[in-house]
Amino acid sequence: MTKTLMHIEGMNGQVELLPDRVVIHRKGLWNAFSYGLNAKREIPLGALTEVALKPAGLLVFGEIEFVSGGRMMQARKTANPNAVKFRRDKNAAFEALKEKIFEIINQQQRQQK
Repeated sequence: MTKTLMHIEGMNGQVELLPDRVVIHRKGLWNAFSYGLNAKREIPLGALTEVALKPAGLLVFGEIEFVSGGRMMQARKTANPNAVKFRRDKNAAFEALKEKIFEIINQQQRQQK
């Protein structure tokens, strides 16, 4: 079993960082309607091309999106399976998650050289 490096609760999902991938878990009936019955999404760190972080503000929810394989960020009309929304009190945790992902990717790239 792989060791969890970070686990953060968002509003519409939980993000788990493993040494080789990001896992998004979604529970609940509302998420089943929005994202389908496959509520678990795994994205290999090697496939990530971008981690887009929009911090939460006083009146606006924040969002972290994991962009992979050259896919463009999705339009906001449909639920994005690679994004998790969060409240303002989680800004620091999601910023730390983004930095940890970049740190792991940089380590992996240095090891390949």
